[in-house]
Parts: sequence; structure tokens; C-alpha cells
Amino acid sequence: MIKNINVTGLKPEQIQQIQVLIAAFKAQNQLSKSETEIDMIEYLLENPIEVDNLEFMKREEIYDRT
Repeated sequence: MIKNINVTGLKPEQIQQIQVLIAAFKAQNQLSKSETEIDMIEYLLENPIEVDNLEFMKREEIYDRT
């Protein structure tokens, strides 16, 4: 969500504080986003799929395994 902030009449120090807060929120959002994304290649390297035969697996079989 993008919002416009009216900084008319604010001192430069106040504007800078707002910019610092915005940067902090952006960093927090980026961190939260990256924590929820799974690196599938890394996951599969740590948890290889064992295959008895060379048949192709369905997407559900790959993602729903425990």
C-alpha cells in the first residue's frame, strides 16, 4: 500500500525522522517476506526425494510429502 504523507510545514529533522521510520518499516516488511518464502532448491538438497522407480512424480506428491 502506497500512501502520500504531507510534510508541508515540518522541520527538516521531522521529515528525516519520518524517512527513517519508513525505511525501518520497509526493511521489516522485506525481512518478513523473505522469512516466509521457502528456498525450494535448498529444501530439496536437505531433504532429497527418494525414488523407487524412475516414474515422474505429481506436484502433490512432491509438495505434500513429510
